[in-house]
Amino acid sequence: MELSGIELRYLVNEIKPKVTSGYYVSNVTAVTKDSFLFKLHHTIDPDIIIMISVRGIWITKLKFKQVEENTLINTIKDEIERGKIESIEQLGGERIITIKFRHVDGKIRIIIAEFFGGGNIVLCDENMQILAILTAIEVRHRTLKVGLRYTPPPPRGIDVFDISLEQLQSKTNTQEKDLDTLRWMGRNISMPKKFVEEIAIRAGVEAKKVGQLSDSDINRIYLTIKEFVTNVINGKNHEPVVIIGEDGKAQDALPIITYNVAKLMIKRVYSYMDAIDEVLSSDIMDIGRNMRTIEMGKQIAILEHDLVEQDKAKEEVISKSTAIRKIARELMTLSHCGVHSFNDNSTNELLAANSAVIVNEKGIKYLEVADERVQIECNNLPKVSSMLFARAKEMERGSVTIEESKAKLFAHINKLRDQTLMIHNKVVIKQQITKEWYERYRWFITSDGLLAIGGRDASSNSALIRKHLTERDIVFHAEVYGSPFFIIKNFNNTGEMMEASLQQVAQATVSFSRAWKDGLFSADAYWVMPNQIKKGAPTGQFLPKGSFVIEGKRNYMKGIGIRLAIGIVQFNDNRYALICGPADAIKKRALIFAILLPGGMEPMHAAKKIKSEFVKAVADQEELAGFTKRIVLDDVIRTIPPGQSKISFTGKGEGKVVGQSTTRTLSSENEQSN
Repeated sequence: MELSGIELRYLVNEIKPKVTSGYYVSNVTAVTKDSFLFKLHHTIDPDIIIMISVRGIWITKLKFKQVEENTLINTIKDEIERGKIESIEQLGGERIITIKFRHVDGKIRIIIAEFFGGGNIVLCDENMQILAILTAIEVRHRTLKVGLRYTPPPPRGIDVFDISLEQLQSKTNTQEKDLDTLRWMGRNISMPKKFVEEIAIRAGVEAKKVGQLSDSDINRIYLTIKEFVTNVINGKNHEPVVIIGEDGKAQDALPIITYNVAKLMIKRVYSYMDAIDEVLSSDIMDIGRNMRTIEMGKQIAILEHDLVEQDKAKEEVISKSTAIRKIARELMTLSHCGVHSFNDNSTNELLAANSAVIVNEKGIKYLEVADERVQIECNNLPKVSSMLFARAKEMERGSVTIEESKAKLFAHINKLRDQTLMIHNKVVIKQQITKEWYERYRWFITSDGLLAIGGRDASSNSALIRKHLTERDIVFHAEVYGSPFFIIKNFNNTGEMMEASLQQVAQATVSFSRAWKDGLFSADAYWVMPNQIKKGAPTGQFLPKGSFVIEGKRNYMKGIGIRLAIGIVQFNDNRYALICGPADAIKKRALIFAILLPGGMEPMHAAKKIKSEFVKAVADQEELAGFTKRIVLDDVIRTIPPGQSKISFTGKGEGKVVGQSTTRTLSSENEQSN
């Protein structure tokens, strides 16, 4: 599949408003020699993964592993990572985009991606001087290499985004009046064949020659082009489909169903971006699969060659044993006729007729037939005949051994082919899991439906307060060393004093503090308003990372019990997640949960016990059981508080789905971020 200029414009229009709203590049990885994954991070909104390759640019929902070496990756990482995306633009109607990145120090870097021909990816500075390039170019109309300024190729055909009726009419003043309209449009308008045919059909001119086009025909072509282009680039009237080939693989994608689609096998998808992701990602999957099976292919080729050689060896053995048996039978017939010696003329005639001779070598006599030598220990024809029969049988037994060897080769080849088929059928990329922004922190939903978020360490404490605290929230801390900060989002927006939420977040604050590791049974916590948190130290003083000055009255909550629960919750997009917090809050949301108390087992043993209990409890629920079995122990350890833990109870919760439709907090947070 090759992207056209109008399809690229749609992709740019879709991607641009998303990624230029505060996203920066947190990581760049290479997938193939000419494709890169850009992980974009935002302080509030979910991460976005963009694939940029010589085939196109698109937002992907898939997770790739590197399958080829990439010569540009180190330079791209050094120059682009941590840069904020400032703009993404298409160069006119060309299949070229520029992405501008700005670093905090003001440094600007520009990536240019060309999606025509073999494609190219170029890294430039703010003056468009080339710093790195995937493929250096030196042709008649331009030269691209490190150190030179980037220059685009000369335009080809009328730019469909800037087309006018006058331009179209001027192109009919041609000497090629007998040229069919489809070829004329293809030569003069910058648009792929599949769309040229569609426009010609919609305008009713597909069967005409250029000389037959009337003014009204030209006008219809013009209006059809304008309408078609507008619909594609703005996502209007889209009916996105993936075209499936005879091999069952995704081959092409269309934003709008065209007339010729009726002849093809198609699959409807939610959006054209999804269609592009499926088709172009499938190409990358094939590269990965082929790279993994190339060695197997070499092994199969060697084994198949060995198989041919075995067939040749068997044919040769059978041919020789047949020739030896023939002479043995004829010698036996001669002996029955009274001939008993090799000195008889009839014996010599028989040998000559079968291309056999008697040779002497170092005093030993041999009968040589079909390039095989059989030692003759006497001149007695019956005995020699018996010896020849014995040698033929010996060779035939050898052919059985060859057949057994062939069977082993066949088995090995089939095994390798099965492995190759499994690799080709196996998806080598995974669905990219889009997590909510608050999942970077400790979090849970209170029984009142409010989102509570806490820091994991000094860095996340600092990020939580500096990036996510608003005047509508309240802040919790504990009178214990190593206490996290917890905030209840939008608590002041409710107009109610939700005691259950206060108790639950207070319990989370003391339980995730050093009190758990020290084995305490209770501790005190307090909450304050956002304006009481001072993010800078008083003059002449120093604040450690993750610490803040708290001014004014503290609302204490005394003797809070140190106790938590860990559970598995389901989001409204059907994915599952581990969550840890106060038991009353976790029971309301979790499908399965376990009550935790301080003391008992070290974190690894506790994690193994928790996973084991969960696996047993959900064994009858296939999908949930699959997730539970895949839980990584490190994720369990990261979810529970640091220090020793013991399980006091395991049970099933109410299982209320987590998501924007179920909590007023999640909805309002997203409204704020948008």
